[in-house]
Amino acid sequence: MIIFHCLENGTLMRRVAENLQTLPDNVLWVDLLSPDLQEERFIESSLGLDIPTREELAEIEDSSRFYDEDGAIFMTTTVVMGIADRRPENAEVTFVLTKRCLVTVRYTELSAFRQFEAKSSRQPSTFSSSDQIFLALADAVVDRIADVLESVQVELQTLSRCIFDERKEQRTDLQQIIQQLGQHRSLLSQLGESLFSSSRLIAFYRLHANEPKLGVAKGLLKALERDVRSLGEHQARLLGDIAFLLDATLGLINIEQNAIIKVFSIAAVLFLPPTLVGTVYGMNFERMPELNWSFGYPMALGMMIVSAIIPYAWFKFRDWL
Repeated sequence: MIIFHCLENGTLMRRVAENLQTLPDNVLWVDLLSPDLQEERFIESSLGLDIPTREELAEIEDSSRFYDEDGAIFMTTTVVMGIADRRPENAEVTFVLTKRCLVTVRYTELSAFRQFEAKSSRQPSTFSSSDQIFLALADAVVDRIADVLESVQVELQTLSRCIFDERKEQRTDLQQIIQQLGQHRSLLSQLGESLFSSSRLIAFYRLHANEPKLGVAKGLLKALERDVRSLGEHQARLLGDIAFLLDATLGLINIEQNAIIKVFSIAAVLFLPPTLVGTVYGMNFERMPELNWSFGYPMALGMMIVSAIIPYAWFKFRDWL
């Protein structure tokens, strides 16, 4: 699907291309959402570009992601999708910045793009050039990452309270906590990859940007660079928090397991002497004087009880129980 945004009467308008023969002259942004071969050829013939295929978007080397060709700047970045569904995945988005307009190529719906379209409808006069639209889209992607990092921080604080709650009955299942920490760790890794890709995108754009055309967007570019840098540091801190919480959770699991083993060990020690006494008097020897004694059976029971009480009292005295 081809979605083009054109400037009409100072307002950035959104339209879905249907049966177009030529690209309108007032288009500032062409958004290719899961384009088919015919749509790609239409944009290529209209702008004289070679639109990257889906396979080319997935390549990781810099020479395939960032390059300048025939006066157009090609930049591919990684965006995290599926966060709301708890199934985050990496998606590739290519920005093609030409002298005429901005072209984006993507194969999935992205909330950052929807947020930018809503923002552009509220502030139509803010975006009057393709460079401003590009920086605003990049800023929307970074803002989305910031929102996710904030939500992860809140969830980690909740997990921390659950882990260190003194009331054992209020503590969440530790196995479930480990699973949640693992999910957050995977999400933060993907966000870190997206931030790193965004930093390369901004650096490449700054290197090839047309300074006179950039104009008032210079301030947004500097703010974007600061945001990416600060979010990268924040993401690293959250990864450290997850490592600490994971170590603490595993430590609590070990403590609980040791407490269970301690109970069994003490029980084995308590029942060992009575078992020894019972074993002695269970032997079938001919000469065992206590067998013919009327108080032999009570004496054996008493010896079993006393032999169990003595270790128990010793454990209590040493505060092992």
